[in-house]
Amino acid sequence: MLCALSVLDQGQFLCPICLELLKDPVTIPCGHSYCMSCISDYWDQEDWKGTYRCPQCRNTFTTRPRNQNIVSLLSHQVFTLSMHYRSLYKII
Repeated sequence: MLCALSVLDQGQFLCPICLELLKDPVTIPCGHSYCMSCISDYWDQEDWKGTYRCPQCRNTFTTRPRNQNIVSLLSHQVFTLSMHYRSLYKII
């Protein structure tokens, strides 16, 4: 299991705005994750428009982010990685 965890993309757990480990992580509808305070501050600057953009892919949304726990992010990555290895080695 430790080997599998070392293969995970560690960058996925860093906030692209502050470049720190995600604090109070949230995932916005396009799938990108940020610290709640970072994306809130970013979106507060555009609040008057009534729409919000992802700082990475520029998709627009009309809702604020939903809470996404870091354990949930990690478990999703472990699941995806295990499915990848199963398909490579035809493990059932």
